Amino acid sequence: MFKKVKFSLYTITIGTILVTMVLFTYLVIAIGYYAFTASFTKEYNNSVYRIGVYAQSLLYPDSLDEYLEIGAERMDLAIEEFNDFSIPVSEAEYYSIDEVQYVSEYDYSRQSLYNLCNTQDVSVIYAIIPSEDYTQYTCVFNCVNDNSPYDPWPMGKVVDTSTEEYIECYKRIMEGSSDSEFVVRTKDLNGGIPHVTALLPLKGEDGTVKGILCVQRYIEDLTTMRRSFVQGVGALSTIFIIIYMVSVSGFIRRQLVDPIRKLALEAERFADENTKGKEPLDENICNVKEIRSLTAAIDKMENDTIYNIANVTNITKQTERIGAELELAAKIQMGMLPHGQMLLNDKTDFNVHAYMKPAKEVGGDFYDFFMMDDDHVAIVIADVSDKGVGAAFFMAISKSLIKGRAKLGGTASEIIAYTDEMIAEKNESGMFVTVWLGIVDLRNGHVNFCNAGHDYPAIMHSGGDFEIKKGKHSPAVAFIPGCTFIDDEFVLEPGDRIFLYTDGLNEAKSISGERYGIERIEYILNRNKSVSNEELIRVVRNDVDKFADGEPQFDDMTMLAFTYLGR
Repeated sequence: MFKKVKFSLYTITIGTILVTMVLFTYLVIAIGYYAFTASFTKEYNNSVYRIGVYAQSLLYPDSLDEYLEIGAERMDLAIEEFNDFSIPVSEAEYYSIDEVQYVSEYDYSRQSLYNLCNTQDVSVIYAIIPSEDYTQYTCVFNCVNDNSPYDPWPMGKVVDTSTEEYIECYKRIMEGSSDSEFVVRTKDLNGGIPHVTALLPLKGEDGTVKGILCVQRYIEDLTTMRRSFVQGVGALSTIFIIIYMVSVSGFIRRQLVDPIRKLALEAERFADENTKGKEPLDENICNVKEIRSLTAAIDKMENDTIYNIANVTNITKQTERIGAELELAAKIQMGMLPHGQMLLNDKTDFNVHAYMKPAKEVGGDFYDFFMMDDDHVAIVIADVSDKGVGAAFFMAISKSLIKGRAKLGGTASEIIAYTDEMIAEKNESGMFVTVWLGIVDLRNGHVNFCNAGHDYPAIMHSGGDFEIKKGKHSPAVAFIPGCTFIDDEFVLEPGDRIFLYTDGLNEAKSISGERYGIERIEYILNRNKSVSNEELIRVVRNDVDKFADGEPQFDDMTMLAFTYLGR
């Protein structure tokens, strides 16, 4: 395994500046390269276009077909005889008046195009007539520069169109949708030289397009000029970087690297010894404000750390003691809560299971279930208006009061009213608790309940779906001292179920801030309504954990599932 390489601050700083300067230089060269290329290419296109416009005036578009009809051989022979006056009339070919005119036009146009080719440094000028599908064209004129390696094509030569780009250009020009096209070719030339070609329409006197004029020019100058530009900018940038790096490296060492090295050595010494140095750090270590401030801060930190070390042991002991006490309180609190097995050993007419998970070490939620007499079981779920140690004490008092009063009998509202009265007498903290208390008559499934500010339960009747059952609502216990609490009721058939929960469930949050919500509670309950109470609570817990996806729990979470089985 390779050992991780470490670099000094000086090396990193100078290296970073150097890399930044080099990257900036490459960026400037790249921008200049593309800008220069675009500008020069535009100028090339314009120059070729201007030559093409002039070349248009040297041609007779209406005569192109007649040139081809006369043919290359007869045309060349006629031009030779017209220009050689030593040929006797008796030996000369006979030419009609029209042929004489077309030969003269052709000779004039060809000579003019040749001269234009050589004087304007154009590689080739040619006039063509494309086929109907533009995949081929017939050459009418093909004038090649004397310095070009290309051999001129004879008039009438049929050539395959080289690329799809040319086909599209031919089509736009011949159909009148474009008055000029440009094709730049730098690759796939089969040994040819990179070039730019301007294509212009050859229009007859009636305005129709008779053919296409093509003016081609090599772009070697562009390549040469572009290479010179890159080399020049690169050389100047290299010289500038060298001068700049020599100038800035000394300044960085004096004002940054050496002072920070001194601070680092002092910090290492203090970390090893935890003692004050022989002399304080000099605030005039350099002219950089931030480093001077850091020097003063490190000196102060050493003094404060030495002072604080003396208190660390006591603080640690106190923290350990508090942690142990909270752990003991959590065990006591969980020990106060009943477990399903406590009632199920000899009970076959109902099944119950509950779960509580505090947001802190101890919480303010609680649940309870107990037999009031041989025929009535009480189920309770509650949520104190706070979390932590204070809420845990309030929870213990509320739970004891409710259970103690319920053992004496009475309706759910009477039990809650008594609890409210007892708590309100000495409630200087201003806390309150929401409670849902239900008393189930195991003989007939009748449920007498009181909802004191708590979330509505989910009830499942006759093997149907769980539904949130809204009923009469009373204020929370100790919220409005002396208020009236209202009873409500419903009937359970064998197999019917009750699911109670605190708002830590429906208000659980995901990483995105979304709440778990009542709809999800109903959905997950109904997907698992056939499982046992213990399994149902486990499924809901897992679904909430998956929904939260690591988001910390911010409130106590409690659930209770009850199934009435009947006698």
